[in-house]
Amino acid sequence: MDSIRKGTIFLVIALFFGVCFLPISIGISNPEELESVENQDIITIGNEGSEYWALLVAVGVYADDPQQNRPLMLEEVDDLYEVLLQSEVWSEDHIRVIKGQDATVSNIISGLRWLDKMEDDDDFSLVFITTHGSPLGFDIPPFDEEDGTDEMLVSYWGFAYPTSFIWDDELNFLLNRLESQGVCLIVDSCYAGGFNDPPNWNILNLLPFPRSESTMSSKEWMEGFLEDVRGQGRVVLMASCEDELSYSGGFAPYLIDGLRKFADSNNDDVISAEEAFFYTEPRTYRQNPTMYDGYDGELPLIYLTESTINSENEKTSSSLLNIGSSPENSIICGFIKEAETNDPIENALIHIRGRDDEWEFFENETTTNSNGFYCINVPPGRCSVTVYADGYCADYSGHNEIDENEVLWINFSLYPRPPENSVVCGYITDEESENPINSAYINLYWQGEQDQFYLNETISDISGFYSMNVAAGEIDLEIEASGYFQEDLDEIIISDYETLWFNFSLIPRPVENSVVCGYITDKETGNPINDAQIEFEWIDIISGHDYENETHTDSSGFYCINIAAGELYHDIHRWGYDYYNPYRQDSKENEVLWMNVTLEEERIQVDIAKPLRAFYVNNNRIMPFNKVRIIGKIDIEAYVYDDWFGQGEVERVEFYIDGNLKVTIFSEPYLWTWNERKIGKHTIKVIAYDFQGKSVSKEIEVRKFL
Repeated sequence: MDSIRKGTIFLVIALFFGVCFLPISIGISNPEELESVENQDIITIGNEGSEYWALLVAVGVYADDPQQNRPLMLEEVDDLYEVLLQSEVWSEDHIRVIKGQDATVSNIISGLRWLDKMEDDDDFSLVFITTHGSPLGFDIPPFDEEDGTDEMLVSYWGFAYPTSFIWDDELNFLLNRLESQGVCLIVDSCYAGGFNDPPNWNILNLLPFPRSESTMSSKEWMEGFLEDVRGQGRVVLMASCEDELSYSGGFAPYLIDGLRKFADSNNDDVISAEEAFFYTEPRTYRQNPTMYDGYDGELPLIYLTESTINSENEKTSSSLLNIGSSPENSIICGFIKEAETNDPIENALIHIRGRDDEWEFFENETTTNSNGFYCINVPPGRCSVTVYADGYCADYSGHNEIDENEVLWINFSLYPRPPENSVVCGYITDEESENPINSAYINLYWQGEQDQFYLNETISDISGFYSMNVAAGEIDLEIEASGYFQEDLDEIIISDYETLWFNFSLIPRPVENSVVCGYITDKETGNPINDAQIEFEWIDIISGHDYENETHTDSSGFYCINIAAGELYHDIHRWGYDYYNPYRQDSKENEVLWMNVTLEEERIQVDIAKPLRAFYVNNNRIMPFNKVRIIGKIDIEAYVYDDWFGQGEVERVEFYIDGNLKVTIFSEPYLWTWNERKIGKHTIKVIAYDFQGKSVSKEIEVRKFL
């Protein structure tokens, strides 16, 4: 986001005056504000009592920088919309969704104005925003940021125009206009924790007076408004801390699960914002959600009915999850030598692990010959290489990109293992019965001062005892036994000639007295899909334990697996198919959970990267606009969405004007210059084909003036 921050500093004074003198429409003064905004219709509601209103915003796609696109944002906002409608207090005409290329600064502000017009002091309002987030790099008055920087949310034009964003103080001011007795703001972005500004600060605080020594500290400022905060009744749920990244799919699915029914911790058939947070927070594992709670009591969001309590949400979302296999037409090779003598090391084990260009895991192994040489075929993609040899420390290459038909040389120099004159030992027992556990696996990872490392392992004997020699340094222990949860012990420091005792009591896994089964079929043909891999993860949030099971479908597409009763998550892998469903399922003791799933075939995706909704003169974009307007020539650029590591499997892209084929392009960049004099309305269409003959298309309507 550095490119966004660099273009903002010169606008600080303009931002001050823009906020102070345009309190009704406080958007940033930039080219995006020239874009036309549709008039917002006022909906007349005849219901009495409290009403529920929501504005749901998902940007997900970004002009001029499709690499920043996050399609899961668009799927998650649709899922949230559907979950709200399952509750009787929500209705379609009370929810406005702004997403994709419509998620401009002006349209988002317009959506907040709509919300302000519709709600009143008896109502409840929900605002959900998911997009890229970043620190601004400076603090706009009222100088309320302890870290010296406000946070911003990027709009659709945010990477094309560095000022096309909404910052936390601006959003806070717009929310202050709401009269609702309860307001819930949900921000799913990086650095989301910066959006916890208390409501009801005075707009006069934004006047551009110089900051003096008498200015209140942010802590004093926050405390001074504590009573107003409680009166305003706002709860803010944030996907991450103020200084922390957030990951697509890492927060919203758990929040949506909570609103489906699972967050109802007191079983009163009402799910509050606070309950949704306390359900979501322990389930996120790559980030740390935070909450600001200024509502007296609990802010209700969902009222469960009997039908919604008993129904399972089996909605399947699609995502850009490519699973397949690529031919192993690339090569990784090199020499393994001893670091001190430079002698070749024979029979060293080379282990390669990675994902290919179809996002499928692959592993491969080989050994070195008498010259220390190894050579192994791999598919194009991204992989790591690890080398093991008896008597030597191991070595690791890190991640390596490799293209089709490429030869990648990776040489290694291994250091001899240091003397293993220390001992780690102990007993492995069953925590419940205290009986010894025979044949438990004890895996040891050793790391020295020079980032050298090696792996060692042993098993416990009939008395549960284990012992292994180790060199002085830092070690990690991992204990595994069939039928038990794994235990770990990390960052242990051991000295020369030291003996360390570590006893472990393993907790037995729960009895697998539940069954999950079903059929996996092709969505288009209805045919069974055989050999699909179904992975299940069982989680106990209270104890912090989890384990995984997996199975495959047979020739009829049927699968069946035993698993413990409780909270389940699943994934399905099959070459040539897409699948994404991050939502929770529950298995019950001595019951069968049927999960029939239809898979969609994996397809390439194409979009038109240029022209966008803007005004162009001789191929130059002058300003964003509500429609495409062109004067003179224009480059038409098709963007084929890449897989995780590289180009998708595209055979060709065709360009059409008003249904007439103009050109066919077989390699990147997929770009054609339209230089015809064609005044009036026209349709631009691009069609991308893969090597199997399947196609996908995208078209836009434009008006050309020359």
